[in-house]
Amino acid sequence: MSTRTNLRPNPVITNGNMSGNITSAVTILQSTTLGSYSLSWAGTSPVGTIKLQASDDFSVFPNGVTNNAGTWTDLPLSVSLDDGAIATAFSAPVSGNTGTGYIEWSTGAYALRLVFTATSGTGTLQATFNGKVA
Repeated sequence: MSTRTNLRPNPVITNGNMSGNITSAVTILQSTTLGSYSLSWAGTSPVGTIKLQASDDFSVFPNGVTNNAGTWTDLPLSVSLDDGAIATAFSAPVSGNTGTGYIEWSTGAYALRLVFTATSGTGTLQATFNGKVA
């Protein structure tokens, strides 16, 4: 009997300090082909952007220590604009004292991570990963 790969929800950013840049934990996709990241933040006017990055050469030793930091490339995102339109961009805006975001992906990449680039304000960022097979 075979089973389908399913990576259950897993925190990749916990209490990230939004006054500076944040890089999430790396998620190795194994045979996972689609999934999502859920984000939430709270603070005093945190402003910045979030990117989804992929790598095919990131690797870890069997004990989980990074073997190769990898080469990371920004992936395009579908971003909802204030007027309800959808645009393709390589980063999504993050702003407001509190907020949420959702990034859905379908990729053949080996590994993914999120990168938050701070512009101003302070806050705390949470991000959770979930993955499945199409």
